[in-house]
Amino acid sequence: MSQDDQGLPSYPPQAKALGERRAVLSSAMADAVPILISYVDREQRYRFVNRAYEHWFGVDRSQIEGKTLEEVLGAEGYGRVRDHAARALSGESVTFEAEYDYQGAGPRHIEAQYVPDIARDGDIPGYYVLVNDITDRRRAAAELERALAGERRRGALLDLGQKLRDEADPVAIARIAARTLAEQLSVARAGYAEMDADVDVAEIVADDGALAVGIIPLNGQRFRIDDFGASMSADMRAGRTVAVGDVALDPRTNAPEPLEAYAEIGIRAFVTVSLIKTGRLSAYVFLAHDEPRAFSVDELAFVADVAELIWISRERARSDQALQRAAETERLLIREVDHRAKNVLAVVQSLAQLTPFHSKAQYVEALSGRIDSLARAHSLLSNARWSGVDLHDLLRLELDPYRSADGVEGAEQLVIDGPPALIDAQSAQSLALVLHELATNASKYGALARPEGRLSVTWRWNQDGALHLVWREAAGVRIAPPERRGFGSTLIENAVKQAAAHVALDWRPEGLEVRLDIPTGAQPRAAESVPAYRPGLAIDNALTLRGQRVLIVEDEAVVAMELARVLTEAGATVVGPVGAIEAALDLLDRGQPIDRAVLDVNLGGRLITPVARALADRRIPFVYLTGYQEPDVDGGPVLRKPVAPSALLGALARGAPTLMR
Repeated sequence: MSQDDQGLPSYPPQAKALGERRAVLSSAMADAVPILISYVDREQRYRFVNRAYEHWFGVDRSQIEGKTLEEVLGAEGYGRVRDHAARALSGESVTFEAEYDYQGAGPRHIEAQYVPDIARDGDIPGYYVLVNDITDRRRAAAELERALAGERRRGALLDLGQKLRDEADPVAIARIAARTLAEQLSVARAGYAEMDADVDVAEIVADDGALAVGIIPLNGQRFRIDDFGASMSADMRAGRTVAVGDVALDPRTNAPEPLEAYAEIGIRAFVTVSLIKTGRLSAYVFLAHDEPRAFSVDELAFVADVAELIWISRERARSDQALQRAAETERLLIREVDHRAKNVLAVVQSLAQLTPFHSKAQYVEALSGRIDSLARAHSLLSNARWSGVDLHDLLRLELDPYRSADGVEGAEQLVIDGPPALIDAQSAQSLALVLHELATNASKYGALARPEGRLSVTWRWNQDGALHLVWREAAGVRIAPPERRGFGSTLIENAVKQAAAHVALDWRPEGLEVRLDIPTGAQPRAAESVPAYRPGLAIDNALTLRGQRVLIVEDEAVVAMELARVLTEAGATVVGPVGAIEAALDLLDRGQPIDRAVLDVNLGGRLITPVARALADRRIPFVYLTGYQEPDVDGGPVLRKPVAPSALLGALARGAPTLMR
C-alpha cells in the first residue's frame, strides 16, 4: 500500500476491484435469502434493506431506505421495538420474538436479532437487523402441543375408567370424575347434575372446585336451569353442548336476570354437556370458570366422553341389572378410546420431532418403524389390561419379519431362548423401542442383513433378581464398528434409562453384542402362560401383486390413500377405494372383477360383516384392518392399525398361489 500526493493511503487496483467484488457479492447474498436483512443508523433510519423487505412490506425497497423505523413500521410497531433498538445502539446484541402484520406477507411470527455495529474506536454508528419468519415453526409447535394435550386427556380418560370401574358409590363416581375434569381443563369448578323431571329442577350431585380459592361447592343445591337463560336451557334440553366464553357477552346469557344468577355463584364462562336419556334431559356435566375463557373442540369432546362415562358408572352402581348393562357399555367406550389413541399414535408422536431427517424416504421409514414398534407394544399391553408384556411376545412381534424365508428346517436365523418373564407396563414400550432399533440395525448392517447371519437373544435371572438379556449377532462377515454415534444409539440409551435399566454395546468384528440388565420392571411368570415362539409369515420381497385387482374398503380418506399407494407400488390394480358398505356391495353385485380385498372393520359405526360375507360367498380372499384390539369378526386375518406395508402385503399373499413373481 502506498500514499497519494495528499499523504492518504492508496490501494492497488486489484485490492479495489476485490473490495468492489466483495461488496457486490455481499449484496447479492443478502438479496438471495428469504429473511429480512437491514442496517439502521443512529438516527433510526434504514440505510440498507435487502430484497425480502419488498415482499414483506409490499413496497419497493427504495421507499424504505432513508426512512426512519417509525415511518416504516408505524407508531405502534415502532413503539414495540423502540427499547430493543436503544439497547442495540448501546452496544448490546438483542434477540426477541414477536408477531407483526406485514402489508405484503400478512401476520407473521418473527424472530428478530439486533446486532450493534461497533467500530474499532468503540463508536456505534448503527446496528444490523436480521428478521426470520418462524410462523410455520410456531404453528407446528402449537399443533404438537394440542396433540400431546389430547393424548394426556385420553390417558386421563383411561385412568378415570379404571378408577370408576369398581366404585360402588354413585356420588363418589360423580365427584371423582368432576375432579378429573377440573384438573385436566384448569377450570374453577366442574360437576355433575341430575334433573328432577317432576319439578324441572337440576340437583347438583357433585361440584369440585379443585383449582379455585374461595369457591364454595354447590353440592346438594337445586337450581332451575331456565333462570340462567331461556335460550341456553333450550339448547341443553335439545341435547346440544353449550359453550359460553363470557356470560356478559353471549346473547343466550347476557340478560339482567341470568347475569345476576351467574354472579351469585361466581361464573363468567361455562360449558354444559347434556345427557339425553329416554328422550329427555336426564343429567348434565358442567364446567365453570370465574374469568372469561374459551373452550376448544378437543376439550368439549373430552367433556362429552367423561359425561358418558359418569352416566354409565352411576347406572352400573345403582342396581345389579344396571351393572350388567353398564359394564358392557363401559367396555365398548374403553375400546373406542383405545381405538382413537391408536389412530392418533399413527399420526402424532414426539418421535416425529426427534427422528433425524436426511431424506423423505429415510425419515418415513425410520419414523414409521418406531411408531409401529410402539403400537405393537401398546397392543400387547392393552390385551393384558396394562398388567405387563411377556418378553417372548415382545421379541416375537419385533423379530418375526426377519426370520429365514427359505423354509428349510434348521436354517432359521433367529434363536430366542429364556425363562418366562413379564415386563411391566412402564418398561414395556421403552424396551420395545430398544428391540426395534437393534432389529433395524441388524437387518441393515448386521446378522439379519445376509442369509449366513445369525442372531441369538437369550436371557436369565441373576441372583439379585435382575433380568440379564444378551443380544448377540454373528454377521457372517467381518464388520467394522460405526464411525459415528447415530440417533439409534442415543435412543437406545435414553429408552433404557426410562426403563431404569443398563445397557452395554460391544461392536465386535463378528457382530454387535448387547448386554441389557433390568434390575426392576421385570418379574418371573408361570411357564405354562408363555406360548411357544412361532415365527410369523415371512415376506418374500420378490413377490408382488402384479395383475391382482384389490378392493379397498376404508372410510378414512388418508388411510385409504396410503393403502392405495402401497398396493399400487406392489403391482396391484386398486378397486375403489370405497368408504361405505353399500358401495362395496354394489361393486360386487355389478360383477366388478376383484381378486382380493382389504376391509376396515368399522365403517361409520357399522361392522363390515355384510361385505365380508359377500366376499366369502364368492371365494375372494380378504384381510381385516382395524384399530380395535378384539374386533368381533371372522373369516380372514386381522391386521391392526398402524400396519406395516410388508405385513399387509404378506397377509394378502397368504394362500394366493396365483400371485405373480
